Amino acid sequence: MKDSSRERFLAYVRARGRTRPVVSPFLPDPGVVKASLVWSGLPATDDPVQDEIRLARALDYEPMFMTDCTGLIFPWRVDEDASDEEVEVSVIELRRGTWVRRVSRQRGLRGDSAGFPVKTLADHQMVITVCEEIGSRADEIRAYFREWRQRIGEDGVIVIGHPHLSWLGDQISPENIFLHWRDSQETFRRSMDAIFQASLFVMEIAMAEGIDFMSESSYGLEMTSPALFEAMDMPYIQAFADWTHRRGGLFWYHNCGQTRKLIMDNTFNRMGADLIETIAPPPDGDNDLGESRRFIAPHICTKGNLNLGLLHDGNPEQVAEATRRMVAAMQGYAHIFSTADAVLPGTPPENLVVFLQTARQATEH
Repeated sequence: MKDSSRERFLAYVRARGRTRPVVSPFLPDPGVVKASLVWSGLPATDDPVQDEIRLARALDYEPMFMTDCTGLIFPWRVDEDASDEEVEVSVIELRRGTWVRRVSRQRGLRGDSAGFPVKTLADHQMVITVCEEIGSRADEIRAYFREWRQRIGEDGVIVIGHPHLSWLGDQISPENIFLHWRDSQETFRRSMDAIFQASLFVMEIAMAEGIDFMSESSYGLEMTSPALFEAMDMPYIQAFADWTHRRGGLFWYHNCGQTRKLIMDNTFNRMGADLIETIAPPPDGDNDLGESRRFIAPHICTKGNLNLGLLHDGNPEQVAEATRRMVAAMQGYAHIFSTADAVLPGTPPENLVVFLQTARQATEH
């Protein structure tokens, strides 16, 4: 019997590249997947998961899916009565009171800094309180992961969403990360510690329900410095990896920014990750895949790194040639052929299809 997509993906990572090569785009936009099915003459549905499973079967690749994590820790609920045409109000009910978040409907959470709920050092106590009360939500968290595993079955691997500890689980704006860290590292670390413990609670349930990879992500050097990365991010990344390995699991690290120096100075090798993505090329990253891979330990599986701009704006011939160059550069390495980040909306379906077909064909020779 032929191994499932899930089995092939996991075997490749655990065998450090000594099994059949894996092709796996990173979270392709559902609209692009649907368009790719139609372009290929295959039926499409309104279910993005089943659409990608169908595309993966047709093109012989191993899909990966990603669940939520921060939303399970911070369960914001929209308060329609308090919201209006301009502002969406969300709340988390806590024993110590109600935490309120106001987000511009026009700009969204990341449109500016106004929507992030952690604005002052005093707000960190609400972060801690939410994390301390996560035990009351164990049943709904368990049901969430169980449904994901049942939905995917053996047709792909599932990665838990990134806790984003240095971003305080997406509760603080990018500028306030650095301002609060500067003003009170002790306060900031207390929040990170609380989210770390809450993340482990979520991960324990996720592993028990068959989620394949635990994960974390952080800024590259486009936003942080080597020293700050070492102080703020590394201790928690290593702790997540150690915790996962003690339970026999696999740890996935994602960084789609400028990581070349962190690779060259051995930082990435010290994380403890089993899989590192995306070794991003310019303009978002600063890596040459062939060069950077030589500095990553052989036992670590890498994943990436087809340029998203090329995939979106190039023609099929250009995509195919770039894919063949990527495969050739990774000969002899444990590497999963993927994209430099999530496949962008509006990517031509013929480009995604030719990437997947070319990667599979090139790895067969």
